[in-house]
Amino acid sequence: MRTMLFVDDHPIYREGLKRALFELVHDLDVVVASGTQEALQLVDARADIDLILADYRLADGDGISILRTLAPSHCDVGLGILCADVTSDLIARVKKLGGVACLSKNRDVTQLASAIETLFAGGMVFDEKEFTSARDGSLSIRRQEIVLLAAGGYLDKEISERLNISESTVRNHWQHIFAQLGASNRTEAVFKATRLGLI
Repeated sequence: MRTMLFVDDHPIYREGLKRALFELVHDLDVVVASGTQEALQLVDARADIDLILADYRLADGDGISILRTLAPSHCDVGLGILCADVTSDLIARVKKLGGVACLSKNRDVTQLASAIETLFAGGMVFDEKEFTSARDGSLSIRRQEIVLLAAGGYLDKEISERLNISESTVRNHWQHIFAQLGASNRTEAVFKATRLGLI
């Protein structure tokens, strides 16, 4: 049994994610904590925690402080951040502390489960470009790539092959693109993105 500690001070998200990952990720026990102090106490009390994902902003501190505290003495534990606002600066701080992940809450549960499997397999996952929501009306770089390829006549299957991502991930991006642009289909999304100067 693999064990992950998830630290988040929003109980609905925390418990909902725990239940969802239990269904999606084989052989995974998810332990939860509501803040930095509870998280550190759990780590001290348990020797079976393999991976820790903490929200960046917590009621009694932040996820970086958890990583900073644990990194020197828990080199066998994967340490990472799971938050709503992944930035280049945050990724750099996580990497500097030896962290293995900086994941966006913009991932759906299936995408998050996939990232967690990658981390347990010894990989690293940093999300800034692909899963960061646009804050200024622009599309993320990955979504720009998808719309540009669609404008060039590529089908979702061909887009997935060119970008080395799954076809289901492409479809998931389209749903976000449609919502962002107020479009109902690919053609309309390409038209609006072009008109707005987003591609």
